[in-house]
Amino acid sequence: MKKVLSLAFSASLALSILLLPSANIYAADETSPSYSVSDNSYQEMKAAGMTDSDIELLRKHNENDLRIIKNGELEEKALNDQKTSQSLTDSLENPRLAASSLGTVGDILVAYNASSWGIDFGYPGHAAIVSLISGKTVESFPDDGVQYHTNDWRSRSNVYGMSVKGASGSQYRGAAQYAANQIGKRYNWNFVDPWREDRFYCSQLVWKAWKTQGIDVDYITIDPVVTPMEIAKSGNTSIYYSN
Repeated sequence: MKKVLSLAFSASLALSILLLPSANIYAADETSPSYSVSDNSYQEMKAAGMTDSDIELLRKHNENDLRIIKNGELEEKALNDQKTSQSLTDSLENPRLAASSLGTVGDILVAYNASSWGIDFGYPGHAAIVSLISGKTVESFPDDGVQYHTNDWRSRSNVYGMSVKGASGSQYRGAAQYAANQIGKRYNWNFVDPWREDRFYCSQLVWKAWKTQGIDVDYITIDPVVTPMEIAKSGNTSIYYSN
């Protein structure tokens, strides 16, 4: 279903404009934040096969992400998730909050401001999955694609740590293993093609890893774009850490 819709979005911005208001997911007003794609990102996206209509769709997602942040929707979700799950905040009691790292195997990590990385990902924010290897994450960066990285997320600001609702231990390990199997693949600048498996953008990698386990962690499922903020907003993720 999602793949069929992506063809429609790529073919016609007019169709995307018709679909989006009907879902009421891009509600905007004169105070809504704006987002401009950088020249470098634009060139990379065009080279990867995105049309101007695709890039406009991505820009709408980016502005929606900024609106979610501005309105405090994720902070509200974090409070509700932590109340519901009675999340522990003491690192001595909760293994997800170790002294030098964040999360346990298969957990999702999202930053809503990627400025601490100093990298243009093509959208605001960044996403990672906690590795099977202790102290490591699997992440995709524009310069070197999918690689292991030191899990220093607790030392970064504007970060969310998330579990996946209803997932079993084997599903967490399966998601982490899928991500590990993609090590060495290039960054995907085509943000409307999350199904390809020869290259990945950061939140695509996280989404696909969990999709292979039968759980869709995307929030907006009527189109193909999967952003870090949409994963954080998803009803299938539970925020146990925020700073």
